[in-house]
Amino acid sequence: TPQHCRRQHHHCQHHQHHQHLYQAADGATPLYEATKNGHEQIVELLISQNADANKPGKRGLLPLHIAAQRGMLSLKCIVSMLIPVTSKARVRRTGISPLHMAVERNRDDVLETLIEAGFDVNAQLSEEQSQLYEDRRSTALYFAVINNNINAVRMLLAAGADPNLDVFKPLMVAARQGCIQTVTLLVEHGADINATIPTHPTTFPAVYMFSMKYLPMFKYLLDHGGHALSCFDCTYGSRPHPPIKTSRSERDEVHDDNLALWRRGVQVISVSPFNFMLIW
Repeated sequence: TPQHCRRQHHHCQHHQHHQHLYQAADGATPLYEATKNGHEQIVELLISQNADANKPGKRGLLPLHIAAQRGMLSLKCIVSMLIPVTSKARVRRTGISPLHMAVERNRDDVLETLIEAGFDVNAQLSEEQSQLYEDRRSTALYFAVINNNINAVRMLLAAGADPNLDVFKPLMVAARQGCIQTVTLLVEHGADINATIPTHPTTFPAVYMFSMKYLPMFKYLLDHGGHALSCFDCTYGSRPHPPIKTSRSERDEVHDDNLALWRRGVQVISVSPFNFMLIW
């Protein structure tokens, strides 16, 4: 009847009005805001009322992402509440896994919960997310290694993390940090000792450049499959090598270039008589 239609129309307008009120100006939902602020009881109430856990905030992150990266003790419980109501397919579409968020902030307790819930330990950052980092990292394992978080490295590898997915291998990072424990873990789980840096390939394994200061590590790598003969190869053979810059003005120019690279987060590694550059 017309009267019934008018009541239905009024109810829809009323519902839409409240939906508008319940959403922040930046698009964040009450569930997102409650998660961000660590309000465990409010999160529990909202989930019990079928709040949508798959609606992202302004940055494209879901409430689960926010819970994974925050440092509050209550958020481990919030993570556990959000996991069953969060779509893994929706997580994949964000281009970043909650695993990345947890490992970046050294939230080992949350990392363990996410692994137990079946989140993919080999999930990689989207190209857009990866470009936010100068080293083009992509895996949670890389985050764990660069943070020197051995416990997280161990958990990820035990859960099946592949140590060879990143452009710049986690093994190179561990060798540069001089952490033999992490190097050992990575090698035991199949890290490619003989990998090169795609942007600056060498005739010898790139990891050697980072382990020359740590002779026990260097020996360990050689003993576990490192190619030794390639260290004696030279792309120039017996032909003359290119001249090395010797004038003061040229040396100053190189120094200035190197300083600029350092400021941009790029390390220059000298392996006489050549220089190799690695984005770091």
